[in-house]
This record gives sequence, C-alpha cells and structure tokens, in this order.
Amino acid sequence: MRKNIVSLILVLGLALLLAACQTSGPQKTLNEAAKALTDKDSQAFMSQFDMDSFASHELVNLKEDNDLLSFAGDLGALFGIGNEMDRWLESAMDLKSQYTRTFTRMVGTGELVAQCTRSQSPDCPWEPSALKKAEIKEIGTDAAVARVTTPANMTSWLALRKEGEKWLIVGKAVLEDQAARFATNTKPILSSVPKKAPAAPAAPKQPSDTPKAETI
Repeated sequence: MRKNIVSLILVLGLALLLAACQTSGPQKTLNEAAKALTDKDSQAFMSQFDMDSFASHELVNLKEDNDLLSFAGDLGALFGIGNEMDRWLESAMDLKSQYTRTFTRMVGTGELVAQCTRSQSPDCPWEPSALKKAEIKEIGTDAAVARVTTPANMTSWLALRKEGEKWLIVGKAVLEDQAARFATNTKPILSSVPKKAPAAPAAPKQPSDTPKAETI
C-alpha cells in the first residue's frame, strides 16, 4: 500500500513539474502565441515579440540568403554611396513596419495559420499545434531556441530571449545555430539605435519695447 502511495506521489510530482514547464519560460510565450493565433487576436500575438530584434534578425536572414542584396550592399560600401549602417537601419525599420502590418492583418483574418499549415518551406512556423509542441533548448538563463515542426512536416527554429520577467520571440531561422546566434545577440541593429532626446521647450517671447498703436 505504501509503495503504491509513493508511486502515486512521484507521478503527481512529475505531472506538476511538466505542467509548470508548459506554463512558464519560453514555452509559455509560444503557448500564448498559439492561443492568439487560434483566437485571431493580433494584439496578443504581437505582444509575444520583441519586434526591434525580430526585424533586425530578419534583415540578417535576408542579406545572407539574397546574393543580389549582398552584392548591392558591397557596391554601396565600395563606392561610398551613403552610409552603410544608415541603410541597414532604414531597411530594418522598413521590415519592422512591414511585419507589423502583415502580422496584424493575417493573424486577424486567420490567413497566417492557413498559410503556415500548408507551407512547404521552413520559414513559416506560425501554426498553433506546432508552437505548443515545440522542442525548447535553453541557452543559459536568458536565451533559448525552439524547434517548431508544422503539420506539413516543415521544421524551423525560433529564437527567444528573456526581457525582464517575460520571454519574447526575437528571431526566426532555418538552422539551429543561426537561431542560437539570434537568441544570444544582445545588440541587434534596431535596439542599438540611440533614442533621440526630447526637444527643448521654446523660449518665451520677450515683450516688445515699442508701444502698440491703439485700435479704434
């Protein structure tokens, strides 16, 4: 009898531990993203991202994968056409704006889930069941990667970082090592942009010494 009680306690303990892992840490963020996709709640979905980091890392993916873009960037640096970092910042800001608009629209209509459910490429992990079943690998105390496999058997990796008390999605990659680099990158392009100081209030106008003409 005592042996059965001990076994039951162990089983309950393991169940509670598993439940705690599913409701905290990186998996909690992925579960909340999955719920937001199911509920078609764009705002809740976007709140699981650090969009500055995500857009910065998507620009890295684009530049590494697109030979033409890399070649154009090299030409710009070679001939001194503008400032290379300024162009990177502009591109990252454009991507942030584009992703924000796209996610807001496609989550709200359900298009994003439909697209990722049937996608035949490994860059569309936004499918609720896949996010809930993601395989998490923590890298230290504040970085993690998640292996996400969709119903179409397409696998990609998400990068997550702990910001304060919450884990946020900071990148997406085809390979684990790239996701790990994104997860451990503490200075992505946009987040390193210095904040502009607020403009100083205008000085009050001094009264004029010239007497004004009286109006009739």
